[in-house]
Amino acid sequence: MSILSKIKNTSLKLKFKQHKKKALVLILLFWFLIIGLYQTNKNMPAGTDFISKSFVVKSENVDFVYDLSFQNSESIIHEQNIFDTIINHINEAEHYILIDMFLFNGLLGNANDSYRPLSSDLSTAIINKKKSNPEIKIDLITDPINIVYGGTVSREIEQLKKAGVNVIVSNLKPLRDSNPLYSSMWRGIFQWLGNSTKTGWLANPFAKDAPKVSLRSYLSLLNFKANHRKVFIADNNNEMVSLISSANPHDGSSAHSNVALKITGDFWQSLWYSESAVAKMAKKELQSPPIFKNINTDNQEDNDISLELITEKKIKDSLLEAIKNTKKDDQITMAMFYLSERSIIKGLINAANRGTNVKIILDPNKDAFGYQKNGIPNRQVASELIKKSKNKIKIRWYNTNGEQFHSKITYIAHKNGPSRVILGSANLTRRNINNYNLETNVSVIAPSSSIFIQNISTYLNRIWDNKNHNTYTLDYSAYQDDTLWKYWVYRLQEATGLCSF
Repeated sequence: MSILSKIKNTSLKLKFKQHKKKALVLILLFWFLIIGLYQTNKNMPAGTDFISKSFVVKSENVDFVYDLSFQNSESIIHEQNIFDTIINHINEAEHYILIDMFLFNGLLGNANDSYRPLSSDLSTAIINKKKSNPEIKIDLITDPINIVYGGTVSREIEQLKKAGVNVIVSNLKPLRDSNPLYSSMWRGIFQWLGNSTKTGWLANPFAKDAPKVSLRSYLSLLNFKANHRKVFIADNNNEMVSLISSANPHDGSSAHSNVALKITGDFWQSLWYSESAVAKMAKKELQSPPIFKNINTDNQEDNDISLELITEKKIKDSLLEAIKNTKKDDQITMAMFYLSERSIIKGLINAANRGTNVKIILDPNKDAFGYQKNGIPNRQVASELIKKSKNKIKIRWYNTNGEQFHSKITYIAHKNGPSRVILGSANLTRRNINNYNLETNVSVIAPSSSIFIQNISTYLNRIWDNKNHNTYTLDYSAYQDDTLWKYWVYRLQEATGLCSF
């Protein structure tokens, strides 16, 4: 064979290898694309994206509970009510307790010392209850973030298991992927690597002094999905009490401001059904709670509050409907940790432009367990809301001092007709209310004259108006940020899921 022929053959072989590599890359990219499209749009697990029937109850069976941190003339004050309420009901329960909490650990990050050992307080109460009453059934559901996705052991979880609590770590794989640019690769490659508590060599992402974790923990973390619910059920004097909240039993979160709704009566049944769906995702079962005689009936004349359990995207649907139904001189007051979901933003702007009074209290997005944040997304969203409503929407920032304004509540007061309140675990972001995270909220319709609505109104007016010479909130100018590039960073992160909000 001539030298020329050898050169020609070699060239053809090189071209074939190059084409083969390109073909393999294209096939791999196409495969990841298929995974991403499917995992972003697949059906939600049975029992999720749920709205319950309407429960009609007496005013006395619905209580608004909140935690509030604020600054007076001398110091920072922490009003703690939510977990005191939960622990009291744990102590009083005789037959059944169900808890589903996103963050349940003592990790503090770089937080200062203004915290309460919430995880220890709650786990101790549960363990003591089980010791004093071994027959009581206790179910606890939590998110795998507390074991860093299999990369470490949770002290609290292990203690509860040892005490006989039915502990269920949520399985997030059946959920849709909010971050398909990364998650399709994780599902195609990294998920099969598993995880181990014995191979940690990287710093724990949530606390400097916590046990190290493996690279596989970080690879799982980047999926940015969660069972973000905060739910409690327990029996109490032959009734059942439910509590839906924005608060976590997490030491580093113990100074956060939060809200909760405590409901006595049959509402718990829909809540338990919703939680049983989460257990089934992990191939587990909840224990059977007691069934008490109904204390509420729909035909009682003095029942004046209507309740619906809403989860996942049904939260968005309910809120959009409520905003859309506002008219001139109605009022929307919102207090929110994160606000970034595009249809909610458009709904608020449209409401303001047709004459609805819109007031929003936002966390300035500057504090995260001792770390400084850059204000995204709330500051950019606030700027857009004010500009596009031509200053009709009024915004104040909560005056945080190392903690977060972690409340998630919307109050709609109609000039003519009943008021509506929607609160719970869900931030108003793409991830939280578009069927990516697991979330639980409650929607309440009640007369504006009811004690419940008056308590909600008093709470929101207190922090908006800085009552009693306390500094709850600051003027919009305190954290105003009209930076264009940050706005587009927010829009990109919101659209792609490449963010933690």
